[in-house]
Amino acid sequence: MTPTPPAASASTSTPQGLVQEIEDFRSLCASRYRFNSRMDNVLNLLGIAVSLLVVAAGVYEWNKLAAILGGLITAVVSAQRAFSFGQRWQFYRLLDSQAENLYTEAKAGVVTVQQIIDTMKAMRLDFAQQIPRGSSFRSDSDANDGKGASGNNPPSAGGATGSSR
Repeated sequence: MTPTPPAASASTSTPQGLVQEIEDFRSLCASRYRFNSRMDNVLNLLGIAVSLLVVAAGVYEWNKLAAILGGLITAVVSAQRAFSFGQRWQFYRLLDSQAENLYTEAKAGVVTVQQIIDTMKAMRLDFAQQIPRGSSFRSDSDANDGKGASGNNPPSAGGATGSSR
């Protein structure tokens, strides 16, 4: 993406309240990014640790413990699918990066106040509507066969925020 040179109507002085809104949005996205990243790591590490314990229980022929640990693995995998922390941390990281870029452009005065407002509106809309949801327990082929697509999904922010400047 090539930066757009300052337009003749671009404000060299962005209102401080608007800059503060961008900073607050960045902070919110960053905190949610960190939370979801940590939770994704915890579930991954827990899955690995329990898997190793299942192997150890099998080696020592602790059948009852192996069965209990197998159930725990199922719960961990189910939690990973239901809460999709991995997708969420990527989503919030992307929004944080977009907000950081907007912050830089606003501080440099290369975008108009109206462009800042439009971009913030698009990012907030994505924040509210485009958050990745946990997957259902149906097969992946059912999820991708197009039967659930109704055409009512709003466009992603990538096109709305990246090309409007």
